[in-house]
Amino acid sequence: MNRAILEGLKKRVSGAHGAWADELPSVLWAMQMTPKTASGESLFSLAFGIEAVLSPEMVFSTLRTTNYKREDSEEGLRENLDLLKERRAKAHLHSLAYKKATTRMYNHKVSPRLIKVRDLVLRKAEVRDLTRARGKLAPNWEGSYRVYDMVQEGTYRL
Repeated sequence: MNRAILEGLKKRVSGAHGAWADELPSVLWAMQMTPKTASGESLFSLAFGIEAVLSPEMVFSTLRTTNYKREDSEEGLRENLDLLKERRAKAHLHSLAYKKATTRMYNHKVSPRLIKVRDLVLRKAEVRDLTRARGKLAPNWEGSYRVYDMVQEGTYRL
């Protein structure tokens, strides 16, 4: 989220570095109103059940703003609030399908490697030893261990 905010500010501020505070509300507003790829919905619509009226629609008349009637709008708001749970569930299913497709694309070229007895392997580092480095600079893997027994598929004695 922070990276997206910084990218939005960089696009709006460009050279005047002191103007970022003035542009921050509009960047945050844009992030909340933009539909996300994973869910297919904007954060605003998932929270309130409706799409927000955009600023340009207030300046330049659109079909949506010219045909506005308060009574119809309030009735529509009540209906949208009743359907909000279904809308969130649909967005959740859309998000799960998106994650599954992304995982499938990411793992497309991954081929599992069989580990046999007497192979050399690395083990995920644990932070039990207080003398060892911790944080971002700590090693992720340790050792070079030899497999001497396979307990079950995916479980080995080193």
